[in-house]
Amino acid sequence: MPERYVIFTGRPNAGKSSTIRALTGLKVAIGKRPGTTTRIKKYPIANGLSLVDMPGYGRKAGGSRDWEDRTKNLILDFIEENAEQILIAVHVLNITTFIETEERLAKKGFISLDVEMIGYLHETLGEFPLVAANKIDKGKEQDIVTNLEALMDRITDGAPEEAADYVYPLSAKKDIGVGALKNRFMKTLWSAGFSKPFKLVRS
Repeated sequence: MPERYVIFTGRPNAGKSSTIRALTGLKVAIGKRPGTTTRIKKYPIANGLSLVDMPGYGRKAGGSRDWEDRTKNLILDFIEENAEQILIAVHVLNITTFIETEERLAKKGFISLDVEMIGYLHETLGEFPLVAANKIDKGKEQDIVTNLEALMDRITDGAPEEAADYVYPLSAKKDIGVGALKNRFMKTLWSAGFSKPFKLVRS
């Protein structure tokens, strides 16, 4: 049996490492500066199953354009080469800045990197990734709702109901709203035959 993977993607400072900790208890590095994860890291979490922590992609303080391109290609190559072995994909984004970031990029003729990655995962894996719309504790409730609506509209080309079961607003750092995503995450592992995930890292 080929090794299966649970992968986490996200831009620098989205809270990817904090989300991994909140969902799994796995003690991945959490840094005070964006871009703590700078290479693909694999953590065996069950026999035949590894958690893959992808480096943050996109603009990073001190990062060159060459570094950004190499990092993005590294991530895309891994996903494409291992698509059939990826059991769960979780994309983490900062929901409080979604519209602001998207509009800034749109003025330069670019698509949102979060929308691009979610679309790539959807196309490559055949279904939407689980989306951790993180940092809801950092914004006003109405602003969060507006950003969530915009996110679901963009990733579905105007059919937000298609993504309703895949987007989870939460604060990984404050442990707000994590339960629903964790429940979905664990049920998927159990249904795939991994009844005791994370036993390898907790023993």
